[in-house]
Amino acid sequence: METFKEFLERDFVGFVLNEFDQQQAPQVKTKVWSAKKDEILRMWKTLRGDVPIMISPVSKMGDGQSYGEDGIRITGSWQFISSILGRLKEILVYENPQTKLRLSFRGVDSRGARPDRQSYVFYINLENRGRGKAGRPKTAIGL
Repeated sequence: METFKEFLERDFVGFVLNEFDQQQAPQVKTKVWSAKKDEILRMWKTLRGDVPIMISPVSKMGDGQSYGEDGIRITGSWQFISSILGRLKEILVYENPQTKLRLSFRGVDSRGARPDRQSYVFYINLENRGRGKAGRPKTAIGL
């Protein structure tokens, strides 16, 4: 069995992108690329289930925006959200002296959700921690 490092060295990102039909990718920047459902399912089925979740810290943009950064958004009932979080416990290792989890959990306004139940939204992003007490910058987790 190959190691995680060997798996990454095989260019995991390139592998995933090649699983999608690149003919669908736009040549002009007027339309954003998207995959079709059958392409997503085909790619998803080929992914290994034993690969650690790799999340990169959000860039320091200064405006607090994280759209397009590595992150997870889960919406729905508390039962659904908690069942997904139970499967994502490995992300908790990123709460450490070098990085911190940016977490948000709140109710959804009933005007935009199902009126017959309370719905929620849960966000996860990662940030690098600031400088330590000694004035040295902290570093991100190395793989």
